[in-house]
Amino acid sequence: MPVKRVVIPFVWSLCILSYSCSNDTDIVDVDNVETVELDDATTDLRIVPVKCAFPMDEIHRVTAYDDYIFLFGMSGKNIYCIENDSVISTLDAIGRGRGEYSYINDFAYSPIEHMLYISADHKLMKYSVPEMEFIGSIDINVTSATMIVLSPDELLFNGSFFEDNKSDVYRGFFKVSAQTGKVVERCYDFDYESKTMLMSWDLTPMPGGFLFPRNSLTRNRIMFYNTETGNTDELFSFSFNSKWKVPKRLIRLAKKDPMIYALERYKETRHLEGGHFPCITDSALVFWCFPREGDDTRQVAVIVKDGKVACRSYMIPGMDFGFSPFFLHNGYCVDIVTTTSFDNASESDLSPLGSRLKRITDNQPFDNPVFVYFKVD
Repeated sequence: MPVKRVVIPFVWSLCILSYSCSNDTDIVDVDNVETVELDDATTDLRIVPVKCAFPMDEIHRVTAYDDYIFLFGMSGKNIYCIENDSVISTLDAIGRGRGEYSYINDFAYSPIEHMLYISADHKLMKYSVPEMEFIGSIDINVTSATMIVLSPDELLFNGSFFEDNKSDVYRGFFKVSAQTGKVVERCYDFDYESKTMLMSWDLTPMPGGFLFPRNSLTRNRIMFYNTETGNTDELFSFSFNSKWKVPKRLIRLAKKDPMIYALERYKETRHLEGGHFPCITDSALVFWCFPREGDDTRQVAVIVKDGKVACRSYMIPGMDFGFSPFFLHNGYCVDIVTTTSFDNASESDLSPLGSRLKRITDNQPFDNPVFVYFKVD
């Protein structure tokens, strides 16, 4: 999965200790961001056009593993399996028959079993990889926002389900049996009583557990859940500079209904999204923030290392947007570029790298995606 395998448990424990020491005072200043220009001299940058013989669906989400990359289409009907740089198979089984579904809610891959799990139509369905042949399904009564495979016996869900009394809803992380589809353990309960907790969509598997953000209206936290002990550690806690305070109207709305708040906050011109795509790279903790002000959007990598916080925005000269992860893969941040990415770009203003990326993108059949791999350090 998208982390560097060089992280060992001893170094990992040191990371937890060093990040958690100054949790109460850390401020992420998104008004003081260093711009890093990506160019052809950037040794850790790669451009990878995805090879596919047919038009692909617009990409909704991507999850990468050591051996395969899976692209989930915006229509909710297709999952593309990519090996190296080519689509080698597609899950497209719309229908009402055996092994078919009406809409995919979520998916996860098991490298041990070479099996793709999908959550669809209140079922957990299993397909072989890369053949995408249907293996079987079991009934589930959970709603999934994100899921990962912990072992051939268990999956971890980020979502919700009705408790036994059929009226109370549990929201958070929980384990589900891959054989029965039943919830076997409640791992981390999202605090909806205060109605200021924002549901986390980002999970980054790490050795022995996973990283996830825990964001509220006043504080953002990067957490590590240990799947062996069941303990949750806070790695880094932060707030943003005063300019990016959440409007009082949204605070009132969040206390009334957090789900409406989640929809309405994107309409505001002065709000900040924080804590996305958390990962550990060598001895640094890296996560991403997305400040918004009017129509101007920046992508900011927040790097926490040796007790210091650095904010960097990665750009290619001549392009009017910054690069940020669409997904993580083997220690790289990977963004997705299509021809529409250059709609507002002037050919004369593009750097040599920007011109080369535009040529590659323009030559991509069917406007299928192009991956840009880059390192954050």
